[in-house]
This record gives sequence, C-alpha cells and structure tokens, in this order.
Amino acid sequence: MIAYKNCTPNELDYTVGKGGETIISVNGKNIVLTFEDIPAENPKYMDIKILSVPKHVMASIIINAYLKDDTDNLDINKKVKEKLANCINTAVRNRFGLI
Repeated sequence: MIAYKNCTPNELDYTVGKGGETIISVNGKNIVLTFEDIPAENPKYMDIKILSVPKHVMASIIINAYLKDDTDNLDINKKVKEKLANCINTAVRNRFGLI
C-alpha cells in the first residue's frame, strides 16, 4: 500500500508572484516540489509551473492560477495555495494509483 498524507494549503511555502517550494513524502521518500510563476497564454493571467525532484513524480505540471492584477488581493494567496494543494494531491494519487 502507498503511504501518502494529503498536502494542505498551510504546508505550502508559496507566495503569489514569488513562487516557492515544499516537500511531500510518498512511501517514506521525500519529493521536493518547486513552484514557479510564469506568464499564461492569456496576458492577463499567471500560471504556476510545478516541478518535482525526482522529475518522474510530476513532470512539469502547469495550473491556471490567478489574474496578474489580483496580486494585492489578500485572499488570492490562500486561493492559489488551495489550488496547488488540490493539484498536488490529485497528481500524487494518479501517479501512484491511489484513485
């Protein structure tokens, strides 16, 4: 059986516009996830690229994250962290057959 505790938004070291990183553990092995804010296809938005070490866990996932003009909104960091946590948990479940 695969051992994985869902990632929560509070555990993520991420700041809108600056990116960040976190470490998750699957089967006792640490996986470093790096978050990089990148311009979206639509110039009004920003995406977040998630990279993992080792790479095979999450081979560069990109999520639609936020409006560029919304970075001063106090709730936006919380909302983005919730999106990131949901994406990470879904990706880990898919990758390791937990669904």
